[in-house]
Amino acid sequence: MHTPAIPRVARVLLDSGLPQLDHLFDYEVPEPLRQEIRVGQRVKVPLRSRQRDSLGFVIELVDESAFQGELAQLSQIVSPVPMLTPEVWHLVRAVADRAGGSAADLIRLGVPNRHVRAEKAYFASKEGECSCESESGQHREGAISALANEGDGGLAAEPLRIANTEAVSAAEQLCGGARLALTVSGAPVRLETGEWVSAWAYHFASTALATVASGRSAIVAVPDYRDLDQLDDTLKALGAQEVIRLDARRPAAERYTSFLNALEARPRLLIGNRSALYAPAHELGAMLLWNDGDPLFEEPLAPYVHVRDAALVRAQQSGAGLLLGAHVMSAEAQRFVDMGYFAEGATGARRQKIMHSGSLTADERVIGRIPEFATKKLREGLLEGPVLVQVAAPGYAPVMVCGECHDMARCSHCRGPLGQSAGGTVSCRWCGSSARGLSCETCRGTRFEIRGAGSERTAEQFAQMFPETMIVVSDGNHQRSRVDARPQVVVATRGAEPIAAGGYRAVVLLDVDRIVSAPSLKAGEDALRWWHGAASLAKEGAPIVITGGAGPMVRAFVTGREHEWLRSELQDRKQLRFPPMVRIATVTGARELVQEALDAVSGVQNLDVLGPTPAPDSTVRAIVRFGYSQGAEVAAKLRAVLVSQAASSAAKAYAARKKGAKRGAPAGALRLRFDDAQAFDEQGDELE
Repeated sequence: MHTPAIPRVARVLLDSGLPQLDHLFDYEVPEPLRQEIRVGQRVKVPLRSRQRDSLGFVIELVDESAFQGELAQLSQIVSPVPMLTPEVWHLVRAVADRAGGSAADLIRLGVPNRHVRAEKAYFASKEGECSCESESGQHREGAISALANEGDGGLAAEPLRIANTEAVSAAEQLCGGARLALTVSGAPVRLETGEWVSAWAYHFASTALATVASGRSAIVAVPDYRDLDQLDDTLKALGAQEVIRLDARRPAAERYTSFLNALEARPRLLIGNRSALYAPAHELGAMLLWNDGDPLFEEPLAPYVHVRDAALVRAQQSGAGLLLGAHVMSAEAQRFVDMGYFAEGATGARRQKIMHSGSLTADERVIGRIPEFATKKLREGLLEGPVLVQVAAPGYAPVMVCGECHDMARCSHCRGPLGQSAGGTVSCRWCGSSARGLSCETCRGTRFEIRGAGSERTAEQFAQMFPETMIVVSDGNHQRSRVDARPQVVVATRGAEPIAAGGYRAVVLLDVDRIVSAPSLKAGEDALRWWHGAASLAKEGAPIVITGGAGPMVRAFVTGREHEWLRSELQDRKQLRFPPMVRIATVTGARELVQEALDAVSGVQNLDVLGPTPAPDSTVRAIVRFGYSQGAEVAAKLRAVLVSQAASSAAKAYAARKKGAKRGAPAGALRLRFDDAQAFDEQGDELE
């Protein structure tokens, strides 16, 4: 980005997700603003009508415009702070192009809305600086320059307590641009504050602190708010006094202040969820992603970019190192290792004893759905402290089926699966709508049966088995981050297991058959991730009992040969042309629009198309599969069709509104999504 001494023209990206507006617009900078305008500032500019302003970001400042007509004038500088740094702009532009999306949609993930009061308070807190609302250009310049102050940043009020030599070594490699796929094992760790955290949190915190201590910034992204709390607690226990937490759960003023702190030109430590990868970071040295296979890292908003993909692009652009850590690698991370693109590493040793109850005795008695051997291990564990039972789904009875034909009962509103609560109420597990007067869509039968047991029903069973023991439920409706060391049975859905003081004395994994048979391409790696997540919370040497289930995946978990299973899985996907061995794009919309998009990419080598097949709302969907080397070409051609169709639809809609028609999105509009993890999943009995 070039900034002339006295700019006359600002090149602005509009804050709009409309694909036809995803390019730079030239505006004349009025004389009074030429001394104040900066690259990266949020501004207001006229669009279509001089009476209507739109928000945008200054991307470039130039002397002249290539546009031959009269330029409209920039209306207003919203904030003097350059919110969009050149590094982040190049990142979002590259990531949006890769995903066939709009850069503005990604900027919204990383740049928060302005909070005037927080901005004033921030600058007022800087000694010798005044409010950025001053009308004086000199005062404004002084306030803005506060963002570039050098210093140690007060990261630690005392020397950092980093005793983890593995973490220090990892930080050195990452600052040199290394790409690491790390498998983390080990029992929970007790901090000096008395809190217990997972081993991965201690290792990640130590690595991030060592990175910042070397003079480089570090970004740590985790999928869940509970992971973020663990990481924050660990950093504070290790001596970090100033950690920038980019968390959507925090108040808007705190989020904006955190962002202003991140803009400062000194080494910073930033932690957060998906959006953290789009945050500004001075001299970025390392990015650390925990559990990159977690579906919470899949961005639900267009252009649906996975955090791992954004991190890969940023690492390539900035030269920063990238670490993908997990209890067991994702299929994507394993592919990187097999390619030699990532170096494989491990920290800690797996010391838990994993047992498969299905392989013990043929005449084993079963109480409910819990094998007697598992019950025995729970009883033994309760003599010392808490025990954990992992189940597949929340609620009471997660699935209802027709008593005649056994087809699944579905909601009449959203087609989601119906379940039954402990009180007998039948409702949809997707939209929550109550179901009355049920009849089977297949055979018209009116008798229905419940299948499976959720967290509440399982807890009810354990209350009968252990009448003198406290039973605790942890799921989406009963959220718990930690439990104490008292004897208790903790029944938790996969991924919602709380940390126990001292670690769980026994862990039992239920619903194995159901988890393994989920109609998802990622069912296997998801199962391994959930099981290892629960096992990692056990005390060293505590038994881990997996109940039921069979096949290569279960054997891999019991024997510790997950890498072998993943490599075999990747070979199968390569033969079938499934992700991540190929890239995919789903194209959805009216049939004629989808066909136009498919025609545009028909000449691309190493490309094949599945469909189009019927989709909801009278649309069709096609899956385009292509090699990684063809990704840029496919994205550009599909994006060109999307822009053309969007511009045409906008023109027709504008003409219709002039005739009195109501505003609204056109039916069957074309939609693109690249690398959709659920593209090949069946719509069956979802676990969520």
